[in-house]
Formats: sequence, C-alpha cells, structure tokens
Amino acid sequence: MTDTLRDQVAKARSLLEAGQFTECMSYCADVLLQTPNEPNTLFILALAASQVGDGETTERAFLAALNVAPNRLDLLMNYSRFLRETGRAAEAVPLLERAVKLAPDTAGTWHSLALGQLNSGAFADASKSAERLLALAPGESAAWELAAAAAQRRGAVAEAIGVLRKGLERLPNAARLHYSLGQLLRENSDFQEAAQSYSLAEQHGFATADLYRNRAEALLDSGSPEDALACAQLGVQRFPGDATLQRSAARLHFEVGADGDPIASIAAAARAEPQNSALWQTGVELLRRLKRDEEASVFLADSKRAGCPETPGLLALDAMDAAWFGEPEEATVRFEKLLHKHPDDLSAKLNFATHLLSAGDPVRAEILCGQILAVNPEDQLALAYRGTALQLLGDSRESWLLDYERMVVPVRVPIPEEYGSRDAFFSDMKRVLEELHQTKAHPIEQSVRGGTQTNGFLFRLKHPMLAVLEKQIRLAILSAFDEFEDDETHPFWGRRRVGMGADDLRFAGAWSVRLQDQGFHTNHIHPEGWISSALYIALPDEVQDHSDESGYIQFGCPLEELGIDLPPRRTVRPEIGTLVLFPSYMWHGTIPFKSERPRITVAFDLLPQR
Repeated sequence: MTDTLRDQVAKARSLLEAGQFTECMSYCADVLLQTPNEPNTLFILALAASQVGDGETTERAFLAALNVAPNRLDLLMNYSRFLRETGRAAEAVPLLERAVKLAPDTAGTWHSLALGQLNSGAFADASKSAERLLALAPGESAAWELAAAAAQRRGAVAEAIGVLRKGLERLPNAARLHYSLGQLLRENSDFQEAAQSYSLAEQHGFATADLYRNRAEALLDSGSPEDALACAQLGVQRFPGDATLQRSAARLHFEVGADGDPIASIAAAARAEPQNSALWQTGVELLRRLKRDEEASVFLADSKRAGCPETPGLLALDAMDAAWFGEPEEATVRFEKLLHKHPDDLSAKLNFATHLLSAGDPVRAEILCGQILAVNPEDQLALAYRGTALQLLGDSRESWLLDYERMVVPVRVPIPEEYGSRDAFFSDMKRVLEELHQTKAHPIEQSVRGGTQTNGFLFRLKHPMLAVLEKQIRLAILSAFDEFEDDETHPFWGRRRVGMGADDLRFAGAWSVRLQDQGFHTNHIHPEGWISSALYIALPDEVQDHSDESGYIQFGCPLEELGIDLPPRRTVRPEIGTLVLFPSYMWHGTIPFKSERPRITVAFDLLPQR
C-alpha cells in the first residue's frame, strides 16, 4: 500500500468513525475510481452503506472485498452480521465456518457461528458450536444462554435447564441466567421454581417489564392469583409506560376480583406520558371490553387534548367512537380519512369493514375483506366478516365459504383402554380441570361470560391426565378428517394436506372454560386458528335433559356488537365426551343456561404443523 493510499484509507475511516456516512461513501467511491478493488476501502464503504440502509451497496462492497481478501476475518465477521441482520442467517453460516477455521481459539467467532446456526434452524450444529464456545469462555453468561437456547430449540428443554443450572453454579450472580432459567422452567410447567428464578434475576439487577409480566404469569399458573396481581402491580409501578404490562395487570385485577378500578393505573400512566399512544389505546380498548363505553369516549377525548400522536389504532377507535354515539356517517368519514393516511393498514381495513356491516353496507365491507384476504388468505377475522357480508347480500358464495352442515363436525372422543366407562374417564377429567380454575371472573378480553377460563396453554401442564386427554383428542381429530372435503382452493378444507397425521398438527392454544349459572360465550371466532373446538367434559342436568337449547353451541350468529339480528344457522346439542370441530372463522357462541352446577369444556385451536 502506498503512502497516498494509506492516507486515503485513514481519511475514509475517520469519516466513518465521525458518523459522516454519506460523505464517507462518496469519498470511498472516488478512491475506488483510482484504485479499484482496494479491500480496505471496499470494507469501509460497506460499513458506511449499511449505516444508511443501502443494502445493495453494502452487499456489493462486501463481496468485492472478500473476492480480493477471502480469508480476512473482520470482513467475514461483518458481512455475516449484515446477512444475519437482514434475515439471511443461513447464508451467513458458511462465512462464519471459515471464520472459526481462521480463529479457532477466539470465543467471538464461535459465538457468532452458534448464533447464526441457531437463527438458520441448524439447532444441533448450534449446540456443538456452543459447546466449543463454553470451553473458551466459561465465564461469559451469554455463552451459557446461547448453549441453553440451542438445546431448547432442539426440543431438549430439560437439557437446556441443566445447562443454565450449571452456568449458575459458575456464575451465581448472573441475572440474565436466572431470568432465562425462569423462562425455561415456566415452559417446563415448573411454575413455582420459575417464579423463584425471576425473583433471583430481579435481586441480581435484572428488572424489565417482561420480568414482572412473566413472573406474574408463573405465579398465576402456580395457583397464587393474588400474588400474581401483586407482582404485576409492582411491575407497573416501576414501568408505568409499558402498555403490555399494564394490560396484564388490569386483566389480573379484574379476574382476581380485587378492589378498586382495574383501569386506574393505565389512566394515570397515560396522563403522565401523554405521548404514549399504546397506553391510551390500551385504556380505551379495555374500557370498551368492560362495557364502560362513556368512560372510553372520555378517555379517547382526553388523549386528543393531551396531544397524543394519532396512530392508526387510535384513529380507528375514534371512528368507532362516532358510531357508538349514533353517528355512522361521521364514523365512515373518519375511517375513510384513516385509510387515506394509511392505505395499506390491514387492521384499519378490518375495523372499517366491521363498521360498514353495522352501518348496513355489506357490499363495501365485502370488498375490504377481499383486499385483506388478497394479502393474507388465512386471516380468520376477514373470512368471518366476509361470510357475514355475503350472507347479508344473499350471495351464493356464502354457502361455499360456510357450510354449516359439513364443516361443523361432532365426533366422540375415545376413552383410554384402562377406563371401563366414559363416565369414569370424564368424571376424573372434571376433577382435574376444576383444580385449574383459580380466578373468580372471566378474562376481560375473551368470550366467556359468567365463568372462568384457565390461563396459558392447557396441555403444557404436567398432570398425566392432561397428556392422556391430548392423545385421545388427537385420535378423535384424525377420525373427523374422514369428513373433510378435498378442495385445495378452499380457506378451510384446503389447509388439510393429503395424508395428514397426528404429528402434522399443532395446537395454537388450549384452555378449559367453567361456566356457572347463566354463563355463556358471546358470539366470536378464533383469529389464531384453523380448526377450533368444544369438548364437553361436564354438563349440568338442566343442559343434558335437552328440554330446550339451553347450553347448546350455536353457529352463524355474528358478533353482538355488530347489531345485526341474524338467527343461528345451526345449533349442536352438547354431550359429555363429544368434541365439536369447526372452522376457526365460523361465528359461534353458547346459549345461556340456568343451573347451580357448572358446564366444563376444553377448547383448543389447531394449525397445520409448520
């Protein structure tokens, strides 16, 4: 390298370090005109271009530099990081494998390789690289975290927990290791230990909103709802601006039946941080859920007076507020303005379609749903609202989208061989499930009314009866597949692949609902599913005698808030041990019943395995 070129490279580096990225790129281009393919200049150009988001120049410069200097470690490491950060982790792995050969005793290269392998799905390779990393840097908590993450992603949760425990023996004050252990213990349904690990993480200085939220969830799952509420409330005192934590605290406050207003903390935090649109939106949404509509309108107006930014979410709530005040035309105008500002916002389009159905314009609502489905053909809410629009229009496509006779499939769940009768099996299941209902009120943001719902994913719990139930449910589902049509073009039938077996299905969620006297489910759909369900575990005599349709599941009645008086298209009589399967986008709810005894169900959403 000549003195002149050395000076030029030094100047380019100084521009980069000073944050003058555009000037740096221009200067590097001039140098490269004089000295094409000079690797140092190309490297600096790549770094500067990445800082201004010019991915094309970044990649071209990195590749040109590596073409000249293929074994240069800093080039390999930085280009691989660029690939990983732009979602191309698999492409980064071969570069990182070259890097570890060049620097086999450098912990940083092994860390990058393990991380790249983890992000690209090569979990077994990531575990091997993490082992090498631990041998080089056993005193680094990040190395233990990475090794545990690789084991977890391989499905070896117990092994991952063991890795973290071993790491904590060496690094007992490592706060992040305690937190990571809490996450894995919670995943492993060891809820009390998880809560203790979260507490130790906090004691050692790890304090985030997520820590309090996760610890509260662990306490709730361990059977301590009051302690869960206290933890969430402590968290919102420390992180009042975190809307997700505030939402969790409000939910727990309501479900536990605590004194005071569950929305009070959100309201105070929003007024203290008037620019925090997530807090204002959370407050309005929860007030609406609690049927405190006038307060929701006042709170929304307060957000405007406080100068809160007009996000799409708040603008949609503002439009819906006009409709609530009996001004549907004004609501339509506000939605039109919202979509003019944010023409690609799918959530805004869905909210507008909902309003249009209420306002008596199913034609326009159907068009909006079609636009959403053109982007996301599996959007369950858009499918549901499109079905309602088609029904109101008398459009024959509705019967193709929603075949209530063929798509609602009741199937009997087989009992395990060790049980002599169905009554004995489902009586045992009833006792297990009743112990899991810890709260006193229904979840704010779910369809249950007059009852309670279990927290989290039901089948993650370690009770052996739940594992047996999951197995029997899978058998019932496979038998129901015999009723499915073969139609690859259909949003419901088409998601079942040929030869689909039990291992080709995954639960997107599973929970139990315990309805009391006058309890019911509001009409709703399941936006995260493909196939949804109701399995009847226990029924009161008043429901089982079938003198009327009390306690029946009904299909085809849309969300009550739409104000559309459509009768059910089908009702199904509940029977203990019967599993009713149906499309997740099909409106369904429960007809209220009178009884002193509860109605207990298990419900879940299914998706095809990734």
